[in-house]
Amino acid sequence: MSLFKVRNWWKTQCPTVEPSYDSFSLHCARLCLEEGEKDSIVIGCHSGQLCIYQPSGARTELPDLDAETEGHPANQRLQGDALENQFQPSDVLLEVMLPLPVIGVSSGKFTTSASRNDPRQQLAVLHPMRLCIFQIVTVEGIAEHGDYTKLVPLYDHALAKPAFSFCQGPFGGIKGREFLCVQHLDSSLRFFEQDGISYERTLATDRHLPSPVRYVVRTDCFVTVAPSWVLECYRYQDIAEAQEALRRHDPIWSLCVGEYALDLSVHQISSTESVIVVLGENNLLCVSDTGKVRFIKKLDYSPICFHAFVVGWYWEPGARLLLAVVSESGSLLIYENDKILWSAQLPDIPVALSRANVSGLPGALVTLGQTGSLTIGYLGSEPELFKVPALNLAPLELDRCQRELLALEREIRAGVDPSDASIANAAAERDVTLELSIDNCIPCTHPTNITTSTGAATLEMCRLSVTVHVSLNLEMLQLTVALDPAIRCTKESFLFRDVLANSTELFEVWLYPYEAATPASLAVTVSCSYTNKQSITRVLQRLVALPLQLFVKSCPASKEAKHKITLTASSNAVAAAGGTGLNALFPEFCTSEGSQTALGLQSLVDGRRVTIVAAKNTNRFRIQSDELTLLPLVFECLLKRFNPEPAKTPKGRPGITVNNVPPVSELANHFRIHHDLRRELKHLETELEIATSQMRLFERRFVVKLQDRSLRALDGVLLLLKRNHSHVAKLCQMLKTMRQAVKLSQIHLGAVLQLFSLCYCHSALGTSGGVKYLEYLRGLLSSTVIDSTEQSYEQMLLPVARFLEQTGPLRNVLDGTEGSEPTFDEPYLLETETVDETTRAAQHHKLFEKYLHRVLERVNGNLATASKAIVGNSSGSGRNSVDFEDQPLPEAPNEDGDEEETERSEQEGTQSDHGAPDGAASPIVHTKDTRHH
Repeated sequence: MSLFKVRNWWKTQCPTVEPSYDSFSLHCARLCLEEGEKDSIVIGCHSGQLCIYQPSGARTELPDLDAETEGHPANQRLQGDALENQFQPSDVLLEVMLPLPVIGVSSGKFTTSASRNDPRQQLAVLHPMRLCIFQIVTVEGIAEHGDYTKLVPLYDHALAKPAFSFCQGPFGGIKGREFLCVQHLDSSLRFFEQDGISYERTLATDRHLPSPVRYVVRTDCFVTVAPSWVLECYRYQDIAEAQEALRRHDPIWSLCVGEYALDLSVHQISSTESVIVVLGENNLLCVSDTGKVRFIKKLDYSPICFHAFVVGWYWEPGARLLLAVVSESGSLLIYENDKILWSAQLPDIPVALSRANVSGLPGALVTLGQTGSLTIGYLGSEPELFKVPALNLAPLELDRCQRELLALEREIRAGVDPSDASIANAAAERDVTLELSIDNCIPCTHPTNITTSTGAATLEMCRLSVTVHVSLNLEMLQLTVALDPAIRCTKESFLFRDVLANSTELFEVWLYPYEAATPASLAVTVSCSYTNKQSITRVLQRLVALPLQLFVKSCPASKEAKHKITLTASSNAVAAAGGTGLNALFPEFCTSEGSQTALGLQSLVDGRRVTIVAAKNTNRFRIQSDELTLLPLVFECLLKRFNPEPAKTPKGRPGITVNNVPPVSELANHFRIHHDLRRELKHLETELEIATSQMRLFERRFVVKLQDRSLRALDGVLLLLKRNHSHVAKLCQMLKTMRQAVKLSQIHLGAVLQLFSLCYCHSALGTSGGVKYLEYLRGLLSSTVIDSTEQSYEQMLLPVARFLEQTGPLRNVLDGTEGSEPTFDEPYLLETETVDETTRAAQHHKLFEKYLHRVLERVNGNLATASKAIVGNSSGSGRNSVDFEDQPLPEAPNEDGDEEETERSEQEGTQSDHGAPDGAASPIVHTKDTRHH
C-alpha cells in the first residue's frame, strides 16, 4: 500500500456499466476539431458504445496544498470534499451506439482526400470482422444548446477472419499518410492502404497465440512477441514483398523475453534511437530498435497495464523516458528507466492507463476501469488524519484474557439456540442413513512397510462396507474414512454427485496394517457430508472398531513387565460382559474350557508382547508390557468389551476405573525421541542441500572442461563428480530411512498420548470433581501428531502447555513461581533472526518439557487426592480396596495359584496403597513371588 494517493480531478461513468472494457478500449489524442484544442478521450466498449470526452475544467483551480490559512479559497474544497469532481455535462462530445462490438480505437490521417494542411484526423474503429473509418464533424448550433458532434462514416473494410488488434503508421516511410495493420486471431497480418489496396501476410514460425504488434517509425519495422516468448523484429519491405521466393521470412533480430507480453510500446528517445518497452508477466524490459537490451526491471508484483511516454522532445538532449505501471493491488508506480520515482495508490484498479494534456491540467493521468469508470487524476499527497497509536508495551495479562474469553463463550452460547441444532441433527439422521459393517479377515495382498520374519504370522486385511440410504435429492455426497496413521486404507474418500431420492450408495474399502508400529486405536471414523438442493450442508459420523486379531495373536503370558496399569471394573460392567474371566472377554484368543486368568498377546507387526491378568476374587485387571506403546490398543479394546455402548452408561458411573497412571517421564522420553529424530532429519536435509549444490558446481565445471576437448582435464572433475554422486545417493537413502523413523516416532508418541488420555478419562478424576481437569487436558493429549515444515509438534503444543500451566484450574498459585515467571511474549519465543532454527527448536523443546512436567504433576497430585477420598469412603472389606499390584502373575494362562497366598498378598497390597500418597504419579514397586523359582 502506497503512502500517497492519486488525486481525483475529473471522473465520469461510461454508459455501459458492465465489465466490457480492456486495455485497447482507451485512446487519448488531439483530434484537432477546433483551434487550440487539447487532448480528447475516446472510449470504445465491447457492447458497441463509442464515447468521446473533452474535459475542460476551466471554472476550477487546483487546490493549494501548501497553503496554511484555513480560510484560503484553495483549501475550502479540501475541507469539504478532498476528491472533488470537475466533470461537466458539456465535456461529453459524442455518445453513439455502433452495431458491432468495439475492440480497438485509434486516430490519424487515413484518407487520401485530406490535404496536408488539414489538421483534422479521422477515427479508426476495429470491430471483430470489420474495420471502419469515421470523420468527426462538428455542426454549429442555431439554438441555445450550442454545437454538437457527429460521426460520418468514410469507408470500411470487411475482414475474412476475426481480428485481435491493430496498429498504424507511415508504412514504407511515406510522410503525411498513415496506413493500418490488423492482426487476426491466427496472428496473420492484413495491411490496408488509403487507396483501397489490402494484402495479407503471415510471419515466420507457428503462431497460435496472438500478441500485441507495434510499428517502429525510425527503422520502418514491426515488432511482436512470438508464442515461443521471443521478441522479433521484421522489416516492412520483407513483409510487403509479394512473391514468397523473394520474401525474407526470418526476423532481422530477435531477443528471448521468456514470458508472455501483456503490452508493447514504442517511443523515439533521440534522433538516432527508438526504444521498445515490453511489459511481461513478471518483468519490465526495454530494448533498443537494434535489438540491444537497455535494462530489465524485475517486478515483485503482478502488473495489470502500463503506459510509456517521453518528457520533452526526442531531439533535445534532456528527453526522459518515463514508465507508469499499475499493479494488481491498485498501486501506480512511475519509473525512469529502471529506477522508481514515485508510487501512489489509485482509488480503483484500472484495465487501461494513458496520459493526456487536458485543459487546466497538463500531463494528467487517465485511467479506465473494467466497468467503464473513467477518471482523470494527478500525482499529489492528501492530508492523512490517522495517527498511529502508541504501542502497548504492557505485559499480557493471562487472567484478564481468560475472563474475556469466557465472557465471549458465554455470549456465544447465549445467542445459539440448542434446540435448532437438535432439530437439524434429527433431520440429518432422517435424510441420510449410514450402515457400517466389517467382514472377516483374509490374507493381505497389498504392499506394506512391515518386514515379517520367517515363520511369523501372515498379515491380514478386512473389508469395510458403508451403505448409504438417501431419502431426498442431494447435490453432493462425500464419504471420508479416518483411522490410525499405522493403518492404511485403499481409498480414503468417495464422492457422489446428483444423488437421487430413495437411492442407495455403497462404499467398500480394504483396511490393513501398513506401518511397522502397533496402532493406538482400532476405531475407524466414517464421516458423511452432503449438500441438498437448497445448498445446505450436513455432516454425519459413525464409528466402527476393527477386529483385534488383525494386529495381535495369542502367545504365552509374560511374568514380569516394565509398565503396568491396573483397572477396576464395576458390577454393571461385569454383568454386561458376562463375567470377569478372560474367556468371556477375549473368546477369539482363549479356549472355552476352564477360567483363564492370564492372556498374552503378541503384535504381528513388531513382535512385542502385552499381557492381561485378571484377579480371581475381585473385579480387577492388570495390563502390562515392556513397551508403553502397546498398552493403549489393549486398554481401549478392554474398555469396549466391558462397555460396548458408552452412550448408555449412567453419568458418573464408568464401566472401568484406572487406579494408576504411567509416569510422566515416559511421555517426556517419547517427546525427546521425536525431537532428536527430527533434529537429525533437519541435519540430513541440510547436508543433502549442500551436496546437491556441489553436484551442480561439478557438473558445470565438467561441461567447461568438456569444451576444451582434453581427456586429461576431465579426470579430476570426473572423480569429484563420481564421489559427490555416491555421497548424494547415500544421503538420499539415509534421508529416506530417517523420514520413516520420524513417522514411526509420531505413531508411537500418538499412542502414548492416547494412553495418558484414556487413563485420565477413566481415573478418579472422571468420577469425582475432576471433570474440569479433563476438559483442559484434551488439547494437550491429542493423539494426532503432525509436524509442519516450519514447526515441530512440540513447538505447536508449547503455547497450550504454557497456557494450562498459568491459567485455569491447573494453575497453582501457591507454588511460589508466579512472580518469577516471564511474560507471555518472551524474547526467545518470538526471536527469529538472532538464533538459528535448530537452537530455537531446542529452546522450545526444553520449555515444553518444563511446562508439561508441571501440568501433569499437578494433575497426578489431584488424582492421588481423589483416589484417597474414594478409598476412605469405601466399605473397608479388604477385597474391594485390594491392591492388585502385588498379586503374583501365573507363568502360563492356565496356571492356578494358592488361594491363601493370594489373599495375604492382597491384604499387604491394601496397606501399601494407603501408605503411598504419590503412588499414582510414581513408578510402582512390584514384589516377586518365589513360588515359581
